[in-house]
Amino acid sequence: SRAELRNFHTADYISALQQAEVEQSLPPEMQARYRIGIDSNAIHPAVFRRPATSAGGAIMAASLTADGGVVYAPGVGNHHGMPDRASGFCFVNDIALGILRWRELGVRRVVYLDLDAHHGDGVEAAFANDPDVLTISIHEAGRWPRTGTVSAPSRGVWNFAVPAGFNDTELRFLLEAKILPLIKTHAPEAMIVLPGADALEDDPMSRLSLSNNALWDAVRAVRGLAPRLAVFGGGGYNPYSLARCWAGVWAILNDIEMPLHLPPAVQELLRGVAYFRAAGRNPPARWFEQLRDAPAEGPVRDEVKGLCV
Repeated sequence: SRAELRNFHTADYISALQQAEVEQSLPPEMQARYRIGIDSNAIHPAVFRRPATSAGGAIMAASLTADGGVVYAPGVGNHHGMPDRASGFCFVNDIALGILRWRELGVRRVVYLDLDAHHGDGVEAAFANDPDVLTISIHEAGRWPRTGTVSAPSRGVWNFAVPAGFNDTELRFLLEAKILPLIKTHAPEAMIVLPGADALEDDPMSRLSLSNNALWDAVRAVRGLAPRLAVFGGGGYNPYSLARCWAGVWAILNDIEMPLHLPPAVQELLRGVAYFRAAGRNPPARWFEQLRDAPAEGPVRDEVKGLCV
């Protein structure tokens, strides 16, 4: 609802977003102020309803886990949204709204783990001065929004800007050497994980080289570290790798054994998906036939080791 959105967003920004949906345009001065209709934040027929729905998903995830449990909502994950403006395809910050809902329910200590290829700047900004919320972001160094270059441990902010080619072995190293100990020390009552599929080797929006195995292993590693867990989606711009990654997360959270080969009906469904990039003209068979990527193991480079000092 509008009232729920106002827990994080300003009233005038919400009104501007609703106006943009109704009129399918905004005056130039409103576009400049609210960043709606510019900076890749395109106005579309559901420019208010779609993000409001994802916000509702985050709020419901928090409500459903009031007494504990796990919720998976892959349509949630707009981590760039700011209180008074759109940013990076994100018109609302559904993640912040989910955390605030936990607060209303009396849940205080929260960990937010962002594995998306882009820095989770909106969530960090929302809770950077809140000692009970630990924000952890692993993202590609130099990638938009070009923030998240330093950590501020006293403010509960941890950033790991990783180099291009970041592989499965390096993510495992970061988790075991630094991130899992940080989470355990914080002793969260609730946790959000954003396993963004744009960190995968096959995604066009980053130069990271993870396989979906690495993101799945990260979800496995943290799933028992808080009595409340919400797993969201985040970025992902290759529909084939995104769908397979998200399906694997669902299997992990439900303790379902993953098949070696995808069923024919699923393969047919994937083959019917349109992907308007060069890689989509002649996609490899593995995008349709297998759920699991080939592992992307490799050396742990000094740049990654240095992040754990």
